[in-house]
Amino acid sequence: MAFHAKPFRRRYGILLALSAAWPSVGWSAAHAVEARDEAQALQLDEIIVTGTRRSDQKASDSLSPIDLIGSKYLETVPSSDLNDKLARLVPSYQVQRNTVADGNIFFRAATLRNLSPDQTLVLVNGKRRHRSAFIDVTQLGAQAVDVAQIPSVALKQVEVLRDGASAQYGSDAIAGVINFILEDRPGIRAYTQVGQYYAGDGTNYQAGVNAGLPLTDRGQINLSFEYTNSDRTARNDQNPAARALATNGGQYGNAAFYNGALRDPVQRIGQPEQENYRSFVNASFDLADNLNLYSFASHSSSKGESDFVWRNPETTGFFNPLPVWGNWTLRSVYPGGFTPNFRASSKDTDVVTGLKGELADDLAWDLSVRYGRNEIRYNIDNTVNASLGPASPTRFYAGSRTQSEYGTNLDLTWRPEVGLAEPLTVAFGGEYRHEQYRVGTGETAAYALGPGAAFGYPGGSNGFFGTDPTQAGKFGRHSVAAYVDVDAQISDALEIDAAGRFEDYADAGSAATGKIAGRYRLTNQLALRGTLSTGFRAPTPGQANLTNTSQQPSPSGTTILTRGTIPSINPVAVLRGGTPLEPERSLNLSGGLTYALSSQANLTFDYYNIRVKDRLGLSGNYTLSAAERANLLASGVTLAQGLDTFNFYVNGFTTRTQGVDAVFSYQLPIDADTTINATALYNYNQTEITKSKPGVISPLRQQALEDRLPRHKASLTIDASYRQLQATLRGT
Repeated sequence: MAFHAKPFRRRYGILLALSAAWPSVGWSAAHAVEARDEAQALQLDEIIVTGTRRSDQKASDSLSPIDLIGSKYLETVPSSDLNDKLARLVPSYQVQRNTVADGNIFFRAATLRNLSPDQTLVLVNGKRRHRSAFIDVTQLGAQAVDVAQIPSVALKQVEVLRDGASAQYGSDAIAGVINFILEDRPGIRAYTQVGQYYAGDGTNYQAGVNAGLPLTDRGQINLSFEYTNSDRTARNDQNPAARALATNGGQYGNAAFYNGALRDPVQRIGQPEQENYRSFVNASFDLADNLNLYSFASHSSSKGESDFVWRNPETTGFFNPLPVWGNWTLRSVYPGGFTPNFRASSKDTDVVTGLKGELADDLAWDLSVRYGRNEIRYNIDNTVNASLGPASPTRFYAGSRTQSEYGTNLDLTWRPEVGLAEPLTVAFGGEYRHEQYRVGTGETAAYALGPGAAFGYPGGSNGFFGTDPTQAGKFGRHSVAAYVDVDAQISDALEIDAAGRFEDYADAGSAATGKIAGRYRLTNQLALRGTLSTGFRAPTPGQANLTNTSQQPSPSGTTILTRGTIPSINPVAVLRGGTPLEPERSLNLSGGLTYALSSQANLTFDYYNIRVKDRLGLSGNYTLSAAERANLLASGVTLAQGLDTFNFYVNGFTTRTQGVDAVFSYQLPIDADTTINATALYNYNQTEITKSKPGVISPLRQQALEDRLPRHKASLTIDASYRQLQATLRGT
């Protein structure tokens, strides 16, 4: 049993594991499955496929730091979110729970080395994974892959390359690469888990199954399914204003009235309510001796709901009557005020199909095509369009966001004998990608400006403004790329790798990146390694074209303010310096050592320094003067009518991130039935803004970038097993 610290409260969990092998059952089958799951976290003698084009490289011999996490270790973290599992097992991987933050509460983007979530490239079986349709407009402005959509039960292992790799893999790989390797071995593995917080809420149910089956004697198919359901939590006291009404009453009701009309707490701050279905299929079939057909696909659906900020019926202006509605007031609908209930549902699909084989003994090829799509639909209820008055519904469909991608890759690997210690590895190939971001409109009442707007009553669905037709549309782009990667084992002690890549984007120009890495073995136990690379990340069509508006009470609580994130080329943004977005560019430097203290103990230590120029982020908040608003409206820019404050994306600053990662692993076999493994992780990370454009980085934004995450992170895991019994103790 494992105990883990969680925000606000500690959590306890009960883990039940069911195992069987195909086609056998019983205890002997459990042994077979356990043998299948022997891959341990950070087991350095395992072959890796990430960060290298060689087919024989081990984690212990890698030129860059790589974490190799087996399925057994993923199961020891009792969480339904794969992000939480990686955060416990990778030194510089961190994820947070953000409350009352629009879709950010449901779609948790994680960071590697404290860089932006979309500066880490995510692969599945070595193929690029599509982005989520969610764009975080509350913090770093990222549009990243939703890792939580991948079921952990479908994974054989995870390889995390903690080093810049744009020259090897393309855009987004500034911080590193995470490669999820799907299970492909025979057998059946299943689990179920129930957990709850000490406070008595947040009950979580999980279940998953993975089955590997043969496809005649020439192939295999692996099927995975996972279901999770978690209740919401509340970690806040009653709102002080609501408590005062329940104690003393107010102008529109006495204490007894408000005691009956108010929920305690009126606004719940904590984890959202969520339900998830996730599935994966991974198949491979040998068409001939040197020709393999493979395919893997996933589909998942999720839904969640959470509270927004409570609207006080005593102080919020739009609760008062207006002449156009006679004696009607919003208090007849919501006598105790209201807390908008925000809902998001997501459907995610990804398909990859390819052929690979050998043209000769020293030349291998891999041709693949992929398609990915993520759609998010937003709804909000227990709210109102205040400008419509008595004609307003209380439930709204607010619109949708859809990210779709397709692409094709051709990768070749040539291993000629050139007289070195090992054959030269020359990898080269090309890629075509197309992606599209689509914004769908909400229902009319979710964005309408009714008769009350003339009196200052806010329009649109209160809390989350619906998408209107002027904001909707399809925004796409295509890109092409070519790369070459040469790995040379100069001698038994020295290995050097050099890579170069050129990419051209239809909307963001072109970029050339390079990387050189080396490793030198001083002794059989001690080796030094280092890399120097450049990287880039092109802004996404969604970041360049998104309009997102939300509402919340003003600091005084008397009015509702509408805030928007708008395209940088919108005329409203141009008035405050908005320009077309450009790619981010990085320079990565790292160096470290690997030291095998014994056959059971290993230590790695790596320093990194990452400079990101023209970094993309959200500007400070701006307002329009009355004259500016009138001029924009006169020229047909209707967006200017409903915005109290706004911001936009900008290439506005440069950051330097530096730190160290240290990993120590120790395996102690006691006897044939008993083993003890210990893994200690440490990360130090410091990010600072070294340059910024005037007015772009506010003190609050600078604090979010530099101090959002702790600078020190340490974790110790002790894992003991005796026959069929396993116990894990972990502290972070």
